[in-house]
Amino acid sequence: MSNASLWCIPAGTAEHYRSSKDMMAVAVSQRIAAHPRLSEFLGGNPLRLLDTNHRNHAAFMVEVFIANDPCLLEEALPWVYSAYHNQGIAFDYFAAELEAWIAVIGQMLPPEDAAAILPVYRWMLDAHPRSIERARQYQARRLPVSEVWRHDYDFILEHLFQGDYPVVIRHCRGLMQCGMSYAQVLRELFYPAMVEVGARWESGEFSVEMEHQTTAMVYCILSALYYDQPFPSMSRGRALIAPVANEFHELGAWMLTTTLELDGWEVTLMGCDTTPELLAARALAERPRFIALSVTLVSNVQEARHAVSALRAALGAETPPILVGGQAFLLAPALAETVGADLFLESVEALVDWARTLETAE
Repeated sequence: MSNASLWCIPAGTAEHYRSSKDMMAVAVSQRIAAHPRLSEFLGGNPLRLLDTNHRNHAAFMVEVFIANDPCLLEEALPWVYSAYHNQGIAFDYFAAELEAWIAVIGQMLPPEDAAAILPVYRWMLDAHPRSIERARQYQARRLPVSEVWRHDYDFILEHLFQGDYPVVIRHCRGLMQCGMSYAQVLRELFYPAMVEVGARWESGEFSVEMEHQTTAMVYCILSALYYDQPFPSMSRGRALIAPVANEFHELGAWMLTTTLELDGWEVTLMGCDTTPELLAARALAERPRFIALSVTLVSNVQEARHAVSALRAALGAETPPILVGGQAFLLAPALAETVGADLFLESVEALVDWARTLETAE
């Protein structure tokens, strides 16, 4: 994107877009539902898939406007086109969707806000043919695996995809008896394996159901390995871990929780989609030494802001350190500074190392 003026989005305009995003997403969905080519767009998928995309699009664009980050948008477009097309959605849907957004923004936002934002949407519409081409060439993100563990990784992946998780458990137990730590099993084998699962969903090789089934098996495997471990007698204190509201990717927070527990922390892991109110109430009840929030999707960064604000309002001067992490901030590091947290850490290992710097609880 060459025109830098597209990204001079005033903070007030971004806020007006944010406060209107849900109503605008509904209006876009209504326009798409009435489109004469709807059946072709859907490719056999339910209409709710497009409704979800419209809500996610609006939440994502809020973060684009807050960060004024053209690279974030440019990198996201081929991924969105590719992921939805591989589920059967027609490429032409995206042009119709952008046309609907242009019409709705012009109708529902104040003229000065629409004038600031519409050039971005017109650029996306003009870039539609290029986005299709980039989507056809798009390669889903995968993580490198050390050659030391490549054979074991391939073995685990093969049997995981076959649903043979008892074999995976036995294999991992053998590795751990030979000296591989639980943290290494997470980092070297299962973290890249779950990224591979996501990549296969993006490419259309896996359905959502297969992705969810594989994730459930990984929970079973890692839980079995977890309870094989010796638990430390020393307590470093309490910690509170939570995915933010509207965040249904929980495995990263779960991995962090188990790693911290094996390092001596008493951890409360709240489930996916933790509302700010529930989070603040739990923090008041437990008074943890630190709180870590997990955000996987960029469209959920606003929920992290709400969570941090609720925690600071409830705990006041006694608010412990609030940390954020997750794939959303790896994709858009600048957004971490907008959340109001005390620290952004890039990995489970980085957070465990940071937590060790705190004085041991009495």
